[in-house]
Amino acid sequence: MSIHHLPSEMLRSVFQNVNSHDIPKLRNVCQMFNNVIKTNYCYLPRVAYLVKIFSENGQIMIANMKSGDINGCTQVRSFNHPYNLFDFDFNHWRDIGIVDMEFENIQECDSECIEQAFTLIFNEMVKTRQSQLRKMVFTNVQLSDKTKISFEGLFNMALKQCENLIVDNSVLPISFDMKTLNPAKFDHFRWIASSGSTPVPTTDILKKLQNDMKVAVNKRSFLAEMDSVTVEAVCDFLEEWLGLPIASFFNLSFHNCDDTWKTRFLAECERRELTHNYMEFQSRTHTNAHVKVSFSQDATTCCIWPVLDVPARTTGQSVCYSRYFRDF
Repeated sequence: MSIHHLPSEMLRSVFQNVNSHDIPKLRNVCQMFNNVIKTNYCYLPRVAYLVKIFSENGQIMIANMKSGDINGCTQVRSFNHPYNLFDFDFNHWRDIGIVDMEFENIQECDSECIEQAFTLIFNEMVKTRQSQLRKMVFTNVQLSDKTKISFEGLFNMALKQCENLIVDNSVLPISFDMKTLNPAKFDHFRWIASSGSTPVPTTDILKKLQNDMKVAVNKRSFLAEMDSVTVEAVCDFLEEWLGLPIASFFNLSFHNCDDTWKTRFLAECERRELTHNYMEFQSRTHTNAHVKVSFSQDATTCCIWPVLDVPARTTGQSVCYSRYFRDF
């Protein structure tokens, strides 16, 4: 029996186990393979791509590159010509899986043009069934409320798919809804010098990471960097981690933590009986694990992270030789 007599459903099952880089080659084998792949492209492995969208001379531009290229996107532009977004052939997206989407320097453009751009991007993401998105970045993006409807669709898609969500120096017409925030997939979240239609619920976001860490079945890593957060939310996070049987790694950075914030934090720790020595909080379940809290004097930033191989300092211990030799 020839392979050409196999039903298309069986061929699709076979192609689902093929490396994504071999799918385009299979389309050249025969007309039957090509038809099966074209019909079922959304169910088959697709080559991972990074998509960068930016403004240039008042025009919205788009550049694609294969994910993992060692040259980086900024260098790829020198030999991978960017296109005007409205002239780009989005049929190309049928053959690729977008894993990283970056929006950069979208500011001095016509508001109607920006609205059309985000509507087009979202519609094409849905049309080409992009389900591999893992990271979305907004840097220096200024959007008006006119783009709210089209932008929210794209941002909600990011919440459902992305593990890494980064917003820097941007104004986005987004209102965070706890119904969409709680089931969001991200475990790396950065929101710095940015604003939305409503204040960003940084406390709720930290609470979400805390809950995700609690139910994690493996040692996932959780990273967050935000402009501000309440003292109570930070203490809740600490209490949760110190009692967890699985010590997940995390790295938290909070800005605008001045001396008043630090005083309130220490007072709240004392009230909750969260004992520490030199800002090191010993885990209640792991002997060689503790949480380190550090305040930078110049940038009023509070950084919190775990140390999993050296016990916390004991009372009266100012020097830890274990750390000294470990670092070298």
